[in-house]
Amino acid sequence: MIFVTNAEGRATFLSAEWTEYTGQSLEDAVGFGWVKVVHPDDREIARQIVANAIQAQSPFSLRYRLMSREGRCMWVAAGAIPSFGPPDHTFLGFLGSITRIAEAETADLRAYGSLGQYVPLPRNQETAPGSALELTADLLHMAHSLVASAGVARLRPLIEEALHAVGVELAQAEQSGKDATLFH
Repeated sequence: MIFVTNAEGRATFLSAEWTEYTGQSLEDAVGFGWVKVVHPDDREIARQIVANAIQAQSPFSLRYRLMSREGRCMWVAAGAIPSFGPPDHTFLGFLGSITRIAEAETADLRAYGSLGQYVPLPRNQETAPGSALELTADLLHMAHSLVASAGVARLRPLIEEALHAVGVELAQAEQSGKDATLFH
């Protein structure tokens, strides 16, 4: 699942997978409505990590339980990378992803989060991206973490610029109701 936020951290785009799993419409999820489908025991941790990331304008990682429309829980790994733009490297928001954690790996999990880095899990094969742009966002997130671990810092701004552009395109496609980017 892909998400885009504005500079205040309010969700402006959530991929169709969000609605398919949670039953929550985009209209209900925008802003901070998405918190309503986070497991009640994990909500405060999710809110706090996101609030800290907004204030620090920093990448973040988060593990929590997401509630399905039927009330079942799914452990997910979420995180995002901040976007910056003109003028003066202004903070614009986040482009992030949410990936299901395999059932076998969830036995001893508890909700937690951290700031400063986002290393996405490999994409879950059970949930294919809904569009070429969503797949691009997933791959750019992975590239961002690989470049960071390889110590090639000069490439990070290029990847972050591309992530921002993909986030803008996703948000514009959602607002206009276009499905031109969907796989056919």
